[in-house]
Amino acid sequence: MVEKAAERLCWISVMCAVTTVVSFSLQNFLQPEMSAMLDKPALRLTLLGLLLFAVGLTAVNRFGLVKKETLIDLGVVFQIAVSFAISMFETSLGWNPNEPVRGLSSVAVWLSLCGLLLPNSPMKAGIAGLLSAGSWPLAYSINLNLYGFAPLPWNRLAIWLFPMFLMAVWMYAISKRMYKMQLTQQKAEELGSYTLDFMIGKGGMGEVWRAKHKMLARDAAIKLIRPEVLAGVSARQEHVIQRRFEREAKATASLRSPHTVALFDFGKTKDNTFYYVMELLDGIDLQSLVDRYGPMPAGRVVRILNQVCQSLEEAHRAGMIHRDIKPKNIFLSRLGLEYDFAKVLDFGLVKTLMREDMSVHTVEGTATGTPAYLSPEIAMGEQTIDGRADLYSLGCVAYFLLTGQMVFTETNPTALAIAHVQKQPAPPSQRTELPIPAALEEIVMQLLEKDPAKRIFSAQELSRRLRCLRNQLTWSEDDAAAWWQTNLPEQRVEPLQPQETPEPSGSLSPVGIGFQSPVKSR
Repeated sequence: MVEKAAERLCWISVMCAVTTVVSFSLQNFLQPEMSAMLDKPALRLTLLGLLLFAVGLTAVNRFGLVKKETLIDLGVVFQIAVSFAISMFETSLGWNPNEPVRGLSSVAVWLSLCGLLLPNSPMKAGIAGLLSAGSWPLAYSINLNLYGFAPLPWNRLAIWLFPMFLMAVWMYAISKRMYKMQLTQQKAEELGSYTLDFMIGKGGMGEVWRAKHKMLARDAAIKLIRPEVLAGVSARQEHVIQRRFEREAKATASLRSPHTVALFDFGKTKDNTFYYVMELLDGIDLQSLVDRYGPMPAGRVVRILNQVCQSLEEAHRAGMIHRDIKPKNIFLSRLGLEYDFAKVLDFGLVKTLMREDMSVHTVEGTATGTPAYLSPEIAMGEQTIDGRADLYSLGCVAYFLLTGQMVFTETNPTALAIAHVQKQPAPPSQRTELPIPAALEEIVMQLLEKDPAKRIFSAQELSRRLRCLRNQLTWSEDDAAAWWQTNLPEQRVEPLQPQETPEPSGSLSPVGIGFQSPVKSR
């Protein structure tokens, strides 16, 4: 709504500027006797200021100099300025106090147009309306003192002012109604062949909605940029966010591993909101699973890690690094008759290893990723990274799954990043009472090496070493099915409740790319 209001404000400001020039040119040509009124310095200064204001608003929006919200606030000032200019024009000639009031002030007409074409929050619209209506008696007082006109009787003045203040009250009512209508319209907006149903997750940058296909009996999850994120950033940051979002969609669409969340479609809405449609998963993310049920047995962890390796290996071979591997971005689902089927989500921070100008995708002065799972090379801001950065993060995930605790327990993002660069982690077996095979602990500790050269060199090699352990560990298909039937016998996608919070604060990026899981387990 902010985007639409900003666009309307700009073309209305241009329209006002053109109308002002044309109207006063016609006055000089068709009514030469009005030229004396137009020569008054106060009126000329008012009109010149209005023209400059209109041109300035257009330039500010064209070059993205301020946030959209700030532009809308400037639009409120513009609305009052136009009302004052109209009032100065209407009061620049003396009125006969003996004649009855006929007609209607153009200020009332202007306020009705603003209420319909420039939607704002109801409170701001009401205040703007009252100040705009109040500009007429102000202009009247100025011209009365400057030129000594005979004042109007209070009853005639009241009759003239009444429609303006009435329209100011109606502006509040109209804005309140339109605000609710547009919110309802946005929630029910159709995206391609899908219709939004309700929100099921949100994070620092985006929202995930459950959606229905208009023709097929298939529900899906639709991810889109949160409106308040774009409303609160500069034009450059808005461009960065949209490019990141688009890159995530293209990256995910190019991957075919069954352990990468499937992308059905992507595009832009009528108001240029970027979205993409992905499969609706039935399950729970690893963060929520460990928080609710505690650490996992080693056999189950090995099974999950092996599936994640398949997703990462395909991405790495395609020259892409995920850069935000964490428990929230690994979803454990029930797929047909298969249980514990892992899906990797959110390639929102993906970086290609091919030549690319990354400057257009990064907000200056920020790091990307989640501090608790950040590889040392990303924490140090190194430009040359490869798939081993993802393997370090996967080692942190394995540590969390086995122990229920993060590798490092520092309480702020900067301290966590420093710990990943400098601090040696304790072996996971020292932080849990559950048995951890020595071979699995060795793999986890090798993944957590500070020097990428000392880590396991590829997801494929990691998968090979994990498969060697499966015969030593017990977690079969029957074990997985029994766990799901006991703990999560029925899954249902539900709306996100107002009290729920997005990804915990801790991302080093001010825009935040982490998302909650696209379904909420019951």
